[in-house]
Amino acid sequence: MSDHFVATDADGLQHHDGYRRRWSLPVREANGWRPGDVVEADEHGAVVLLDAGELLDQLGECVFVAEPAVQAGSARLVAGTSWSEKQAASFALDCVEHILDIVPGSADAELPDGGTLGAIIVSAREYLETGTGSDVHRLGFVSRIAAARRLRRESTAIGDAAFTAAAQAEGQGVDIWSDPAWGTLAAARDAVLAAVEAVRHVAFPFLVDRETRRYEAHEEHKVAEVDQVDTPWGRFAVGGAGPKYAPSWVAARDAAERSRQAATDLSGPTVGQAERTWQIARLKERLGTE
Repeated sequence: MSDHFVATDADGLQHHDGYRRRWSLPVREANGWRPGDVVEADEHGAVVLLDAGELLDQLGECVFVAEPAVQAGSARLVAGTSWSEKQAASFALDCVEHILDIVPGSADAELPDGGTLGAIIVSAREYLETGTGSDVHRLGFVSRIAAARRLRRESTAIGDAAFTAAAQAEGQGVDIWSDPAWGTLAAARDAVLAAVEAVRHVAFPFLVDRETRRYEAHEEHKVAEVDQVDTPWGRFAVGGAGPKYAPSWVAARDAAERSRQAATDLSGPTVGQAERTWQIARLKERLGTE
């Protein structure tokens, strides 16, 4: 596989530093991939290609394999990858499972309702792979907590009363997870929350798809009327001008980042960098060409 990638939305738009560049998408044919057309440099500069390490911090809805063109600053997309909502959620779980093995006591840390971080990740993996699980009720609870915590952090930027209500509805659980006793495990805890949030979107694809199109292009939002859909895994707000949740690839990026932070908190920057190296290798495995 090439060492160059481009992350886009489903329509081939790449968002980078406030600029959107449209790529010609490759086409899957019977005998392999037909590359897209060459995209040339423009007034915004050369096209932006990512290596796997850069991609880790800039994951998108779709990930394509790219190759530079003969003309400087130009490139084309040559193949799709297996990246998807489900793969993003799987990668998030990969990162969390790895860090729970590293950070002492993290897997056995108790949730507000009596379960453990390790058990909820096992349940999330089971759900992701089979669509069912023995602990779906707890998985839904943790998902709602994850959504409420994210909404609380973003509420001033979004300004949507629906999110304030959603955060208040899960306020007790959010406050419990903010207890000082969690201090040494905060990063591992937040990695678990992000991973479960990623799985949440795989559980309700018919709602996720309606909101995914709105996410990557936004920078600043005006409040607009929304429809709210309650599910066992938390509230989805459908419509409006801004993003109403973090898509699975954003949650996966957060899970990876918080996992690295947990490793750094435990043993310092060298161990954190080693965790990043592991994540990059795992991400490349998840990006197998279709």
